Amino acid sequence: MDRLYVLAGFLWLVAGMIFGIYLGITDQLQFANSHAHANLLGFVLSVLFGLLYRNWPALLSSRLAWPQFALFQIGALVLVAGKFDIDRGGGGALAPPGSVLVVLGTLLMFWMFSTTGAEIQTVKKRAV
Repeated sequence: MDRLYVLAGFLWLVAGMIFGIYLGITDQLQFANSHAHANLLGFVLSVLFGLLYRNWPALLSSRLAWPQFALFQIGALVLVAGKFDIDRGGGGALAPPGSVLVVLGTLLMFWMFSTTGAEIQTVKKRAV
């Protein structure tokens, strides 16, 4: 899961970079908000979640690990699509449900982290 999150993060980063290059070349800077959301939600949070899984391996034992990954990644994709629609002058109907999914995915990670006893297990493994 840690590797999957980091790989997803790099996919988001490459997509965000290509999108940013396109925006710069075509001078369509009204999409800067979409670009920023793709990089921050997609790359930064995905890699951060991957590092959490890597440093607290007890998170992997949670049955919620896969649903959390799917919920967050789908939410980020839907939210960025909604932000893109807003930036191009549309109604952005996808932004609210995407936002809710991202928040739920983040809350699920928080729940998993706070209830798995991950800190204790990591400290024990490092002491050995």
